[in-house]
Amino acid sequence: MKEKYLLLLGLVAVVAVTFFYTSSNMINAQLDDIAGIDRVIRREQERLNSARVMDEELRQVSSVIDNTLIDEERRSFTAEEINSFVRTLAELADRHKIAVYSSAPRAVHAPGNLIEHQFSLDIMCTYVQLGRFLTEIEAMDHIIKVNTIDTNPVRGEGVGYQENDEIQTQYRVILELSAFKIIKEA
Repeated sequence: MKEKYLLLLGLVAVVAVTFFYTSSNMINAQLDDIAGIDRVIRREQERLNSARVMDEELRQVSSVIDNTLIDEERRSFTAEEINSFVRTLAELADRHKIAVYSSAPRAVHAPGNLIEHQFSLDIMCTYVQLGRFLTEIEAMDHIIKVNTIDTNPVRGEGVGYQENDEIQTQYRVILELSAFKIIKEA
């Protein structure tokens, strides 16, 4: 009888070890499958993020192209486009607390299939404000060229202002910009 119990106990132990060994192998196989699927998901997520970035960049380029191309019949900037551009420049200057003394648009003849319109701005600001202003102009949805930047320090009482316990020097800046349009060819 004792032998039968020992045999039964041995059989139960073999079945238990076989069960746990088989279960362990199945779980490890499933974990390997999950890790493989996880790698595929991660790779596809990276591709999706890259595609999103590319899509955003292409939208920005598309916006610049849409704002730049004009029909062949219309060979100049419209008054609405000029006013909108000047208003945008004024808003940028206001955002950076830059004093605008004058803003003068003027049409310029450009050779070939380009249309150029110049804008002259007379402003007073610090170098930091000018740098931020030019950075935002560069980010606009137009083809813009800075023709000249003429800076002169402003002398006299009360022309500088206090910022972070430092007196900032103000500069009188004459900034000449050109905005371009390209004529669509048929």
